[in-house]
Amino acid sequence: MYNSYNDYKMVDTKLEFSDRMKLVQENVKARLKPRDPREGTHTSPVGTNGKDPMFDAFNENPDAPYVLCLANGIVRTWLETPCMIFPNEAVVGITRPMYPLLEHFCIGIQRHGSNPEHEKQLDEMAKRIRPRNWDYLDAKGQEYLGAEKYGVISGEDMYWAGGYQGHTIPNYVTLLENGLDGMLRKIDYWANINAKTQDQLDFYEANRIIVRGMMAHLEQYSAYAQELYEKESDPTQKRYYKEISQNCAFVAHNKPETLYQAVQLMWILSLWDWVDCLGRVDQYLYKFYERSVTEGDVISVEDSIASIMFKIWENGAHNTTLSGCIPENGEDATNDLSYLFLQTLRNIHDTHPRMVVRIGENIPKTLLDLMVKIWSEGMCDPTIVSDTLVIPALQRIEVPLNDARDYATLGCQEIEIPGKSNTGCEDGSFNVAKVFEFAMDGGKSRREAGYQLGPVTKPFLECETFEEFYDGFAKQLEYFTEVHCWLCSRGQEIRAANHSKLVKGVFTDGVLESGKNHDDGGPIYGYGVIETAGIAAVADSMTAIKKLVFDEKVLTKEQLVEALNANFEGYEKIRQMLLNSAPKFGNDNDEADSMAVRVLNTYWDEVGKYRSIRGGLYTGACSLLDGGISYGESMDAMPDGRFKGEPLGNTMGPRPGADTSGVTAMLASVAKLPLHKGVGGTTLNVIFTTKMLSTPELREDIVSLVKNFMATGGQMAQINTANLEDLKDAKIHPERHGDLIVRVGGFSIQFVQLESEIQDEIISRYTA
Repeated sequence: MYNSYNDYKMVDTKLEFSDRMKLVQENVKARLKPRDPREGTHTSPVGTNGKDPMFDAFNENPDAPYVLCLANGIVRTWLETPCMIFPNEAVVGITRPMYPLLEHFCIGIQRHGSNPEHEKQLDEMAKRIRPRNWDYLDAKGQEYLGAEKYGVISGEDMYWAGGYQGHTIPNYVTLLENGLDGMLRKIDYWANINAKTQDQLDFYEANRIIVRGMMAHLEQYSAYAQELYEKESDPTQKRYYKEISQNCAFVAHNKPETLYQAVQLMWILSLWDWVDCLGRVDQYLYKFYERSVTEGDVISVEDSIASIMFKIWENGAHNTTLSGCIPENGEDATNDLSYLFLQTLRNIHDTHPRMVVRIGENIPKTLLDLMVKIWSEGMCDPTIVSDTLVIPALQRIEVPLNDARDYATLGCQEIEIPGKSNTGCEDGSFNVAKVFEFAMDGGKSRREAGYQLGPVTKPFLECETFEEFYDGFAKQLEYFTEVHCWLCSRGQEIRAANHSKLVKGVFTDGVLESGKNHDDGGPIYGYGVIETAGIAAVADSMTAIKKLVFDEKVLTKEQLVEALNANFEGYEKIRQMLLNSAPKFGNDNDEADSMAVRVLNTYWDEVGKYRSIRGGLYTGACSLLDGGISYGESMDAMPDGRFKGEPLGNTMGPRPGADTSGVTAMLASVAKLPLHKGVGGTTLNVIFTTKMLSTPELREDIVSLVKNFMATGGQMAQINTANLEDLKDAKIHPERHGDLIVRVGGFSIQFVQLESEIQDEIISRYTA
């Protein structure tokens, strides 16, 4: 038995893995596929062997209720996947192979992207199985707007309605406190109260099928480990197999008692949840950690945490959250596990696991020091998020204080109440810059020969004052926001019909209690989330128009429109005036920053008028991945000096190249924004070069800088620490820079894995 404990707060010395975990680490490194996505089925070490368990579950029971076929199909995909246990590992379970059809929390059943040769056949098969498909959204949109108008608006690249809407955090606390047998009892309890109709009976039975399937999966691994134990001649590995067999057998039915048991049960749910988001791991695992430290465990606490982190590293869980505050009293929640998880991340030194540290007023200085030290070593994780802003912002959208204090991040830095919510993530995304384009033309489309798509407002050329033009923009924004939120709600109806989060539901408070599925309003909280693009480009364009056209009158409306229509070809003097004579958001300039505040308030106030079908208010967000690039490709030249087709930016920061006054000024600008209205998750890319982090004194400055940003209005910051010279060289010599890590939208990735245009966008952040 192990009773180990180390000082995890050390900054200058890395935590050493045990000899066993060093071997596991080397084996994981050898298995990683550098250019493959590290999530879902992409990491599975086994093939399909010609099987399609999901299709078989439906095909063999054509008259059975959809939700029961779905549950049985999910279970079969796991139980028909061969067990695999790697040498020396302590926590077991692999992802499923790339079966042709699989459930997914985005829409329900869908074709796997690895089967392009059977794309049409599999898509048709998935459509036949699903109760509701994407064509439902098109049909409803045509009813709402008319077929012609819906066709035009769909071709404008102004929004994505329906969204990915997938990530949520199951209630790992409930799982660990009850065990799987306890979860079955919970299902039976609520079924006896709520199940009156056949549909309700089927719903609860589907949840039973899922939980029994997880039990069977653990029992499979227990039996397989016992089989390996009986064949193994090496005494050390033989002992490992025996420990695995006993561990899996225990947690198949019992609630865990030790940290080793807890992380094994936690990992099985994570696998079945598409290796999604793990929530506040240092909080819900802490009591098991304490018990294992004081009473001993089969393996050391360091090996337990390393084991779960290696599984996340190899298979790509979308996020884990550390620190923050205690929900009941608001006191700092940092504990030994907060440090141990960070130290383990530090030793792994890769794009995964993705990790976030919540920054509260009373966060220990030692945790901040460790976090900044990790950045100085070339890591982009952890991301940081502000308790000071997020907690009251969640209260603003009807989340009580105790639950608001328990928030976690997920996906690409969205915000969730773990185990209690289904909050969009995201229900859609919206290009505010496209609405600016409509406002310039009085609501008419440029791509459909002057089609009146928005409300009739005065075109820019006819406006006599800046306020007249801005009012027209606000009216366009009001109209298109209403349309977009309505369409996003129709996307939610697709998922509700398809039970797209069946596995998550049984582990989410409110679902069993209400008898409603995860997308149909079952969870306690169901606010909606709209990702936001183009704010900085619109704000800087508005500032340029106000200052140069209406206030100083150094540029006429006609001159500006001519230059924009020509994409500045032959009008470079005007472009330079727009770039250099009008202030830009991101430089702590009140004139420019106040315009950004106004534009963002205008949009997010409109978003906040509407409710999702899940019952909660819509809120804003900004974590666009490559959305800033794709939306920019459809945009004409703008008065901020941006050429046609250039990126709009993928976070809530200034447009690439616009911030020329340094990182402190940029952070001050962003902190002025009404980010409390964007509590869906609003990220910011921040560059701290390795030189800025190279000495203890400089790292102290960074600690002060980020803590001040978190305390004065910042919501999130994701860090890039690469040097410009390394980025440029990596484009030419990718083989030399496999360990160069950057942030894109809401995730870390090796720079050399990115498409060239995204690499260029990242480099542009460094060249202001």
